[in-house]
Amino acid sequence: MIAIVCSCRPCMGLKPSVSGYAVVESASEQTFIVTRRSILVANLISASSAPIAGFGDKEYYDLVGTIQVMSRIFRESVVDGFELQLEPEWDAENPPLTDADWADWTKTPKYAAEEIVGLLRKEGLPILSVHASRDVGNYLCSERERDREKGKRIIDDSLSIAESLGAEVCVFHLWDTWKTDFNMHRVEKSFLEVTNQFSRVKASVENIPTHLKGCTPFGLVKSFDYVTLDLRWAALYDELDAFEPIIGNVVNVHLRGCLKEDRWFMERSKFGFYEALDRIRNTWKYAGLLTLEPEGKIEGLSFESFLKATRSLRKRGSSK
Repeated sequence: MIAIVCSCRPCMGLKPSVSGYAVVESASEQTFIVTRRSILVANLISASSAPIAGFGDKEYYDLVGTIQVMSRIFRESVVDGFELQLEPEWDAENPPLTDADWADWTKTPKYAAEEIVGLLRKEGLPILSVHASRDVGNYLCSERERDREKGKRIIDDSLSIAESLGAEVCVFHLWDTWKTDFNMHRVEKSFLEVTNQFSRVKASVENIPTHLKGCTPFGLVKSFDYVTLDLRWAALYDELDAFEPIIGNVVNVHLRGCLKEDRWFMERSKFGFYEALDRIRNTWKYAGLLTLEPEGKIEGLSFESFLKATRSLRKRGSSK
């Protein structure tokens, strides 16, 4: 068995070495396991930057501290890279719309897009995806034009950061989860006006909760070219199976789970964590990015347990 790395166009540009391994530079390219009879795709495994900050006793909005934790995890070789969560606490213009407590915003350093890129490049960490500020949907659903324009600027900044860091995917919470009435057509139009300018980044819409009358998360995301499937929200609305027909549009799966000893679990769900993973990866033949998002209180968890549980994702995929 020989492990090789392949570009987006099958096997193009490979340079076999003496050992039988091919060498490429992009951290976002997929890994293939080659046997005499078949080629098995090994999904790239990523970790979301925000929740893992707790392993270093850092807050999710502490960018410098979070990068330190990311570096520590990457040295353990349990993930291929990270999903960089952009936080509204870093916005110098105004406090987060999705957080009524302004205390964190007042004490948090502010970062422009180029500063964020500079910090990540200096550390040399592979960023496989970027997650736009959680406030973007609130701005886009506003009745005030200036708010909607700011939402478009957030989209532009997020995609610019993703493009600069070589991330192929950028995730968006595209609507206000609590609003019962908003113009989804206008939201989609504003989104596409910006995203169409970034051909190298897949602007992906996540199936976040909604209170829009007569709609579910799947109903809102299914028409978009690129989708992020979050297991927690799919469980909440019992919509996991609905994603099978559009699995070709899914470019990122958020593996939301709680860590118990050395395994991942889903709470209040009709399906288990590993059951969902096996279905998506092996039954549906999903070959894209898997992003681990630990839930619950991180500070009290064992870092070694996290490493062992995360390694289990890789072993589980290669055993199939």
